[in-house]
Amino acid sequence: MSLTLTPPKHGGDLVAWQQQVGDTAQNWLDLSSACNREPWPIPEIDSTLWMELPNQSLLMAQAGDYFGVKPVAIGSGSQQIIEALPLLLKTTEATENQIVMVPKVGYQEHAFAWRKWGYEVRFYDTLEDLLSNTWSVAVVINPNNPTGQSYDRKNLQAVHAKAQAQAGHLVIDEAFVDAQPELSFLDSVDEGDKSLFILRSVGKFFGLAGARVGFVFCAQAWQAVLCNLLGPWPVATPSLYIVGKALADQAWQQSALQSLQQRQRTFMETLVPKFNTIFDSQEYAMTPLFATWQLESYEYAQQVFAWLHQVGVHVRLGEGWIRVALPAMDEMRPLDKALIGLLKGAGGRDLA
Repeated sequence: MSLTLTPPKHGGDLVAWQQQVGDTAQNWLDLSSACNREPWPIPEIDSTLWMELPNQSLLMAQAGDYFGVKPVAIGSGSQQIIEALPLLLKTTEATENQIVMVPKVGYQEHAFAWRKWGYEVRFYDTLEDLLSNTWSVAVVINPNNPTGQSYDRKNLQAVHAKAQAQAGHLVIDEAFVDAQPELSFLDSVDEGDKSLFILRSVGKFFGLAGARVGFVFCAQAWQAVLCNLLGPWPVATPSLYIVGKALADQAWQQSALQSLQQRQRTFMETLVPKFNTIFDSQEYAMTPLFATWQLESYEYAQQVFAWLHQVGVHVRLGEGWIRVALPAMDEMRPLDKALIGLLKGAGGRDLA
């Protein structure tokens, strides 16, 4: 166990940049977090909700209606579930092989959580790597953040079968799958199958990252241990209420899917060509909520990141990649204007 490791960095860090560079960052367009830029609208809520201890039973039922499968537990975002799984398996599944395989590029908190609790973390590039190696836990992010890569059912079934055959566990993070529901593996959850864990979140598609609500779907046998790890009240009463309303709002969900499609078309037609030029790369992956460009080096990515700051655009910087959240429709024109300014030389060279 090592609790002194340096935590990974995340998007959504605009406040830190405002503290670092001052007032110039106050009006930056923040596209660093891949949450929906047109989130579910928060209604007025009864002030008495702040006075009541949380009761998850209603949201459990609402989540069952929305997902088609009732979750086994609700946590403070899927992040809390990610934190709990290493402890759950360490205390209940004592095995000699404590190897956990995670994507080489992906949400870094997965590797960090397993490493903190003494597991040997190894990285993989493709699902074929999981099929040709031995492990105790495999983590799949579908679709992957930030690469945008997705996996079809046949390949996931093969990895799931591998987990079952070697008494291992498959963890599938579906935080971004609401916008691509055809990718979900949720209907493979079996009450008697202890090998599979699926994580869902309301932070991405619904844009409710601040509500801190996530769900885990797995065998019912894990419920008591998970709930003991998560504690009696992991989510505040107002968050339970708001998320329940969002999950039940089918009209908004359909409208949001249509909006994402329209915004993606506008983004690809108007803005992607400019980003291609600025990034000096056409190697990008587009998802309903974000686009990620692969650049020639981390040093170049840092340089481009700084150029975008000069024109008031904040994105997510990675090691050789840049992720850009899909803007809201009313953000398209200001972003286009900023990129035109950069192409005209605001980045220190003439990019036009």
